[in-house]
Amino acid sequence: MYDGNGIFARGGLIAATALLLCGCPGMTPKDNARFQAVVARKVAPGMPLAIAREHLVQAGFFCDDTSDAPDITCIRSRQSLLPYACVQRVNLSTDSDRTTVTVVTPMPIACTGL
Repeated sequence: MYDGNGIFARGGLIAATALLLCGCPGMTPKDNARFQAVVARKVAPGMPLAIAREHLVQAGFFCDDTSDAPDITCIRSRQSLLPYACVQRVNLSTDSDRTTVTVVTPMPIACTGL
């Protein structure tokens, strides 16, 4: 006997699978807003650089502060079950002595994959 609902169920499963394999999860405007809120809770302008770096490292970021440049980039990668990762990046601008954060710039979430 023919069951028309089975075709729709299989079609829905195929469509959902295609979306998962073709899209990059974690890059929606809602995800970016959530990421920016996390950054705002962790670091703020006027904060000592050492404390800002410590807060970001505790949140899973890697901060490259080895150069003498006034800007420091902190990166966190979020893996998914798919062959994609979402890369979250925060740029910290500092004063000329590199002791205080002057500007916190969370960048839009980027996607990397195979």
